[in-house]
Amino acid sequence: MHIGIARIYVNDVERAKAFYTEKLGWDVRHDQPMGPEMRWLSVAPPGAETAIVLTKGFDDWSPEKVGGSCGLALEVDDVFRVAEEFKSKGVEIIGGPAAEFFGGWARFKDSEGNEIGMHSPVPEGAKQ
Repeated sequence: MHIGIARIYVNDVERAKAFYTEKLGWDVRHDQPMGPEMRWLSVAPPGAETAIVLTKGFDDWSPEKVGGSCGLALEVDDVFRVAEEFKSKGVEIIGGPAAEFFGGWARFKDSEGNEIGMHSPVPEGAKQ
């Protein structure tokens, strides 16, 4: 068993799609219309089991729910390296990277203002 999908609320689906595919290098899993104002758009890191649905216009979506902490964290090999890589691609890093008691930690904002965490083991030589 594994988690198949999670969702992130967005205000602009195309802008979010460009962010996740162009800046983060993720793949589009599904991109299908679901009526005149809705669309099922899921993205995921290459090889990941779990996809993220970029949600606008269905369920309990509203513009006020977009932005801020979305409760998601990515597990990466080295949070320090990935944060630098993301930063070089224009991704806004808003916290860290830092070595914490629970591992390496950083946070970034997506194109919609959603805050997403990143975690990894603390790389050798990193200061705690």
